[in-house]
Amino acid sequence: MNWQPYRGTAPANMTIYSAAFPDVSDQWPMKDDVTREINAIDQALKANPDLEPPLREYEEGGLPVLIPQHHFSEQAFRHRPALAAWRARLVPGALALFVVQNPLEERLPEGTKMDSESRQWFIHANDAIGVRSRAKVLSMLVEKYIHNDSENNWVSLASGAAIPVLEALRNATLDGQKVFLSLVDKDPVALDWAETMAAQEGLTVGEQLTLLRRDLVHTLVRNEDLLLELGEHQAELVDALGIFEYFNDTDAVIFLQRALRLVKPGGAVVVSNMLTSSPQIDFVLRCIGWEPIFPRTLQQLQNIHIAAGVPVENVTVVVPKDGVYAVMEVRA
Repeated sequence: MNWQPYRGTAPANMTIYSAAFPDVSDQWPMKDDVTREINAIDQALKANPDLEPPLREYEEGGLPVLIPQHHFSEQAFRHRPALAAWRARLVPGALALFVVQNPLEERLPEGTKMDSESRQWFIHANDAIGVRSRAKVLSMLVEKYIHNDSENNWVSLASGAAIPVLEALRNATLDGQKVFLSLVDKDPVALDWAETMAAQEGLTVGEQLTLLRRDLVHTLVRNEDLLLELGEHQAELVDALGIFEYFNDTDAVIFLQRALRLVKPGGAVVVSNMLTSSPQIDFVLRCIGWEPIFPRTLQQLQNIHIAAGVPVENVTVVVPKDGVYAVMEVRA
């Protein structure tokens, strides 16, 4: 991996790196054309801050449909039927990210056939690249915390279908030792997918795999039920790649404090957060219309971990070259 000093705006005392990762978009045709198209939409939306994201309504038969609120969304979804089905039926569920992480699949998880125009955006949109690169950061960090000389416990909070987790395990340089994996998510469909894919990796429920259908707001932020269920200081690694930016600052502090209580001394919690400086952020939030989140600056992320009682020397941040997410390694 190509480590570089981070050259963006960051707190002076933050340990932060930029990193370059290979991606399917590097070799896929039409990258420049798609990037120009999306950038043009993003700039147009920045110039029109009153334009709203699309709405989702339900037809009489119960199927969700999109109601674009401006020309850019209307054009985006009209010519990309798989994108429209993805946005209407999968977002914001955990399986929405399956398509972004696996853009070469022939069908969406709910069965819609992928079309070429939609595939180009799933491959080349900067946020899609960012989702894949933050997974590669996690994969890199696994090598530090999942060891060959012992059994290991890994807890994935808001795991979704656990695609980054299973990919990281597949790529880890392990030597036959067991990794006990606990996947926690409120979406039963995503957990079913995770169980199926984990079985392909030799992980079965009741042996090395535990599936917990839990709402983290109610079981970890509002109270400590999940801490009691999983046990404190039991995991070498806790990841929460896809949930941190859904918490306001107060809840993010509580979440980080309690996630750290799951970790053994010497272990880590890994979280990611979309940056306010993310390229194409208006395209993602107001053309595609992802669910409301809290994009943050690096200073705001530092403020959160300091408020959670984590000193700056215990945190390392990686920002992949796409600039979408900051990934924080918070050491216990």
